[in-house]
Amino acid sequence: MECLGPQCASMLLEWLRARAEGSTGGATASNAAAPAGPMGSGATVQPLLWKSAPYSEDAPAITSLPELAGSIEHLQYAVFRRYQNQLTRAERARLDNSIDNALFKIDRYLLRLDPQESAIHEAEVRELKEQIRDGREKIERQYRQARRADLKLAQLATLTPESFEEFVAEVFEALGYEVEQVGGSGDEGADLRLRRGDGMLAVVQCKYHKRGVVGSPVLQKFLGTIHHTLSHKGYFVTTSTFSLAAEKFAAEHPIELVDGPRLVELVNQALGPKGRRETEPVWF
Repeated sequence: MECLGPQCASMLLEWLRARAEGSTGGATASNAAAPAGPMGSGATVQPLLWKSAPYSEDAPAITSLPELAGSIEHLQYAVFRRYQNQLTRAERARLDNSIDNALFKIDRYLLRLDPQESAIHEAEVRELKEQIRDGREKIERQYRQARRADLKLAQLATLTPESFEEFVAEVFEALGYEVEQVGGSGDEGADLRLRRGDGMLAVVQCKYHKRGVVGSPVLQKFLGTIHHTLSHKGYFVTTSTFSLAAEKFAAEHPIELVDGPRLVELVNQALGPKGRRETEPVWF
């Protein structure tokens, strides 16, 4: 039957209203009490998830508590990256500047807060400052070790095999490794054991030769030592050179070859931007 006029429109509205109520099960009390959204639709507004504002390196000052929270988050990551990662010279300099600038702005902003509010953040900032101090002391200690290694590097021609092993240990300590000297009758081909902060384990074999070439049979035996000690890689350090076959073998296995020129590079790497070598070892 065809429906015409106002009566049909009224029936259609009643049908749509009943269908809507049936699909939702009726409005609940919580929905009825929900605050109106921006358009008055009754929809709730999701609260913000983050209390911090992005930190701006170029901003001359911190102007609000959200910016303070953002600057502390930035400082936490910068400290971790600076002292827990292997970085280039440019990256180290950039992070040092970023850390110093962030600390300066944080300290200035905390002075503007009332003592009670400032105390809430001071403990967190104090902990970060302690991490920075410890990190810088560790770097300075590694630098002093590198300077000692640098002095020995110029005197390698006069070192004994035992002194050479101590020198190599100082080089790796200056590079940030934990070093254990295990040389002796039961060393199983390993003179040093290395451990890095990321969990990497390595062994080092030191061969002090004024002449001669290290061949692949020696490295094949050293590879067995690496596997036997459950190490991730091995460093074979010598004052002589390696044969072509030895270099090819090392390229196919977790072995890093360190000869005289490479030793100079490692010492310079440990010295960092503070140190500059002016002379090469006499045995070059």
